[in-house]
Amino acid sequence: MDTSTQRAETTTGGSNRSRRQQLRIAGAALILLAGVIHLALVPEHLEETTYLGVLFAANFVAAVVAAYGIYRGRDWGWWLGAVVAVIAIVAYIANGTVGLPMTESEGLLEPAGVVTKIIEFLFLGVTAVWMGKN
Repeated sequence: MDTSTQRAETTTGGSNRSRRQQLRIAGAALILLAGVIHLALVPEHLEETTYLGVLFAANFVAAVVAAYGIYRGRDWGWWLGAVVAVIAIVAYIANGTVGLPMTESEGLLEPAGVVTKIIEFLFLGVTAVWMGKN
């Protein structure tokens, strides 16, 4: 094998590692950002309905754990983040349409909710790319 072939293989391997690192950072940042938004909404939801505030706090804790796992390159972090994002999306849609027990439906266009769902869908997209690379 000549030096140009070795150099090309080294560059390709390096760019794959760099791309994987970028995906890990993006995934960790997105799920963490969604968790932080949920944390900011904990007081409001605790006041409205205690169990919602607790669920929002649990979302934050799970997002932090998932972000840590993702950043460390662990597949369980991606899976945990995906579960957290999907549950949050389903709960948001349920609350906006049929409502959740002991709460008033705020509709599907609540600004913080829309932004958070966009972030969670972006996270799920990055997760799909990550899983496709493995």
